[in-house]
Amino acid sequence: MVNPRPDPRSDPLYVRTAVPADLPRLAALRAEAAAWIALEHGSAQWSDPYDAQRGLALIALGLTVVAALSPHGEAVATLTLRPTGSPRLWTGEELALPARYVSSFTVDRRYAGHGIGTRLGDWASWRAARAGATLLRANVWSDNAALHAYYRARGWRWVRTAAGSRSGALFERAADAVAPPLVHEAGRLRT
Repeated sequence: MVNPRPDPRSDPLYVRTAVPADLPRLAALRAEAAAWIALEHGSAQWSDPYDAQRGLALIALGLTVVAALSPHGEAVATLTLRPTGSPRLWTGEELALPARYVSSFTVDRRYAGHGIGTRLGDWASWRAARAGATLLRANVWSDNAALHAYYRARGWRWVRTAAGSRSGALFERAADAVAPPLVHEAGRLRT
């Protein structure tokens, strides 16, 4: 009898800077997530076509990372970690605080419920603290109540919903100076 693959919750997670060759995988992760969100939660989140030029620009800046279950494995998750937030969403007082901003946070649906999103979020919080930030922030789709609950369950605090933005639900959590267990950086990261 062959032993089944262990639960990915106990596997190391390897985070590396995304490269242009990752673009098709990033687009596929987003399309898969958009279809699932529409079906399961009735939200139009990410229903617009993936903007490859914007994706490449973020990759070129070193702001997008991918996570895999082996050092050179297929991406099972991704996020973009920015040093600045949008002045359309965050107030001047909020932007003056040392923070990092997460966007395009996506986990392969095959690994849903395996703690990969939590671990990658903890990694982003740790990277934010290493960069001198005291807060990690995200703006998420205003109509996706399930996503709001996901963030709250992982220690994020709802700040408010910015009027006039479909992704204006604003969340933040304290940046954490403690490195998350089982998360390894593969190569040098610029975020």
